[in-house]
Amino acid sequence: MNKRLLIIIGAGVLGVLFIGLIAFGAGCFRTKEYTSTQSDEMIELTYYKLFDDSEVLEPIIQEYRALFPNVKINYRQFTDSEEYYDLILNELAEGEGPDMFSVPNTWFIKNYKKVSPVPSNMLPYQVFEDTFVSVTMDDLVKPDPETGELLVHGIPMTVDTLALYYNKDHFDDALPAQGKPSITWDGIKEDVFTLTKKDNSFERFEVAGIAMGFANNISRAVDILYLLMLQDGGDIYDQNYQEAIFAQQQGVDSNGAVIKPGPNALELYTGFADSTNKNYSWNAYLADADSAEKEITTFARGKVSMIIGYSYMYEQIVDEIGELQSKGLSTIDPEVIRIAPIPQKNDPDQSTEKRVAYAHYFAETVARTSEHPEWAWDFLVFATSKESLQHYNEKTHKPTSRRDMIEEQQADPIYGVFAQQIGFAESFIIYDEIEYADIFTKAIESVLATKSPADAMKIAQDEINAMLPSEGLIPHVTVPDEEESAA
Repeated sequence: MNKRLLIIIGAGVLGVLFIGLIAFGAGCFRTKEYTSTQSDEMIELTYYKLFDDSEVLEPIIQEYRALFPNVKINYRQFTDSEEYYDLILNELAEGEGPDMFSVPNTWFIKNYKKVSPVPSNMLPYQVFEDTFVSVTMDDLVKPDPETGELLVHGIPMTVDTLALYYNKDHFDDALPAQGKPSITWDGIKEDVFTLTKKDNSFERFEVAGIAMGFANNISRAVDILYLLMLQDGGDIYDQNYQEAIFAQQQGVDSNGAVIKPGPNALELYTGFADSTNKNYSWNAYLADADSAEKEITTFARGKVSMIIGYSYMYEQIVDEIGELQSKGLSTIDPEVIRIAPIPQKNDPDQSTEKRVAYAHYFAETVARTSEHPEWAWDFLVFATSKESLQHYNEKTHKPTSRRDMIEEQQADPIYGVFAQQIGFAESFIIYDEIEYADIFTKAIESVLATKSPADAMKIAQDEINAMLPSEGLIPHVTVPDEEESAA
């Protein structure tokens, strides 16, 4: 059952919410009514965020302060993700911490009680759904367990997806009639066979077709596996979100292929590291597992034709090219870097099956411990207006989260692919991102050590079920009946 449908059914039929208090996307943004007049009360807010320099956020902060001089916003940038998450959880546990902070979309399912949702008269969920792309509704809108009212728990500034980076020179040389990657995974297998050039070097490859198959020397290995699981077309959990079922057979698709999200995905992924496969193209020696750059270095050296990553990988590749050249090493020309949509299970031009891109992104939220949650949310709603996010995109090139910005961003010659994929971006509930990553990493490694994909995914499924809460992953809604309400 669709995750959004499950939430809406669980929430029940809600009354008509107040929508006229904000004009969220068009024209000059207006904040909510109760902050529309100047206040003598001085408000001080603290904002934590990963990676974004203060120069990116400071213009947005200053524009907000021009409207409300009584509000001071202290911005703090972090660069170490582990330190950042530990600090937030520890400070919130002590009743302290920032008023506003940024966390991954996967964080909310386990920690939504730690945040104060947006007041429904400031941002009703209907306005949120109309403004932001669908995957954010699935991830960030939850029913109030007591009333069933759908509440927004986070607002994204961007939604990123996995796409396929490729070396245009390699395709022009090996596949000149095609000139770019195939649009299906079966086609990619054939591309890899043609592109791959084996030799007698220590690495065993002069050129590898694609960086897939291993867990420890590929930057987003687990996310690629998640993508393939979603593309297989089955369910990750049962209808009540109480049990993982991805290792089980779930019928057949429109082509008659058996749907087994976990085993099918794992078999496809690890197949590129299987030396007995026709499309074998990756091993432990092609990228340094202890390096932060991993397969990015291999791509920058021209040793692999395709790699998979998010939008920020483009700058990482360009930076790595510059770093390698400064050491006197040979690299590709940045001009040959191209980005294609992520391949699909079936040809989108011929199949009725929906396309799927995997989304992973950060959303801004307000701590339940904040002394000024209304002001904090007012700023975040302002910061995610179209005007604010146009500035943000110009500085970061991160793809938008807003529907009304997609068309414009699709025209970008480098990053346009990421905007094109936002409409069919999907995610799934991840109860603990670190634990899940460890579990699926072990599954990949066990297949490389000769365990079958079916057995490896059965173990992964059992380990995940052992950690899931007994009440399930979707908040249980207890709505008073008419007699209780009357009383």
